[in-house]
Amino acid sequence: MLTQAVRELWRHAVRSLLTAAGIAVGVTALVLLGALSEKTSRLLEGGREFSAGQITVSGTGGDLASGMMRGALVSGEQLAALRTVPGVAEVAPIVMFPISDTPGLPFTLSPLAFGVDAELLALNRRTPPPRVHAGQGVPRADSSEVVIGQQVAKSLGADVGSTITVRGRDFEVVGVLEPTLTGPDSFVIMPFAVAERLLLDTEPVLRRLALVPGSQVLPVATAAAVFWKEGEDPEVLAQRIRDQVPGLSVVSPVEAEVQLNRTLGFLRGIISGGGLVALLVASLAVANTTFTAMVERRREIGLWRVVGATRGQLVGRLVLEAVLLGLVGSFLGLVAGAVATHGLNVVTERLGAPVFLLTGRLLATAALLPAALAGLAALPPVWRATRRSPTEAVRYA
Repeated sequence: MLTQAVRELWRHAVRSLLTAAGIAVGVTALVLLGALSEKTSRLLEGGREFSAGQITVSGTGGDLASGMMRGALVSGEQLAALRTVPGVAEVAPIVMFPISDTPGLPFTLSPLAFGVDAELLALNRRTPPPRVHAGQGVPRADSSEVVIGQQVAKSLGADVGSTITVRGRDFEVVGVLEPTLTGPDSFVIMPFAVAERLLLDTEPVLRRLALVPGSQVLPVATAAAVFWKEGEDPEVLAQRIRDQVPGLSVVSPVEAEVQLNRTLGFLRGIISGGGLVALLVASLAVANTTFTAMVERRREIGLWRVVGATRGQLVGRLVLEAVLLGLVGSFLGLVAGAVATHGLNVVTERLGAPVFLLTGRLLATAALLPAALAGLAALPPVWRATRRSPTEAVRYA
């Protein structure tokens, strides 16, 4: 049956090739959009795991300017108040800001300065510290040392011992992290006090606020990670923080997970849905091609029925032809999609970060789904063409 199906497809090579090319276009679109979805999903999943191990606190309100939310800062007075809330074990203030004013690519994180006390951040209950690829994992306090993520190392061409410039100040790279495919890949990790001073030096409005006599702005953070004591319910503690420390946006672990899951599901649906639509359109092309072929092959089908071929045998053989077309189209589309994602990643990596990620489940889906859809699309015209009895089929033979 397989040999006969291949021979029939070869007999109409041009038509078969055009149909397979239509499927390949759909598979290429599925691979590209699916790889974009996989990369975005991996990025959001990393943020979900990180947020689920802590209570995330930030300021409320503010206008977007100079790469940061000026009004969304956590002041020194608020940080001190957080530490007094019953059930709080430790508060890790965080300073984050882009290392340059160049906007990043969509679906990626631009390189970010990440100022934090790394020992406090290790208290996160869900996310272990990223592994070190080379050098050390923690910069010395109050030093010009930084530890950089894998993507920052690639985009800046930096390694242990290199010097990088962040907002006009030079830093020595003392460590490079292993790739995580999530946030830390784009981090330039430095001591909290150093990041805070760099933020003040490069944000004139914030610097003027800090210099006001009697100001309780410092220390200032763009966010803070709150860790709870053993046996404490983080959801109850999050509500307690809201009640006792006004002017803060408080996101509990459960709330963070729900928000990121909602965002993740929406993005997956939008991005992957586009690829599936393209694939379904290609499947309709298979159905149209099969319908045309069935009209042309009525005499051939009649002869098979006269010589004793059962309807099941005919359906199996004709659907097999469509499945083979789907497999050929899948192969061509996978090759084209893999080449396209690699080429686009090379380009986007030079601009900041790769935006596509090929995974095993995506490749398996792109390899098997088109063949299954092609078989299903061919089934109605094949079923209709083979429904005649041997007596009726004699007219066409």
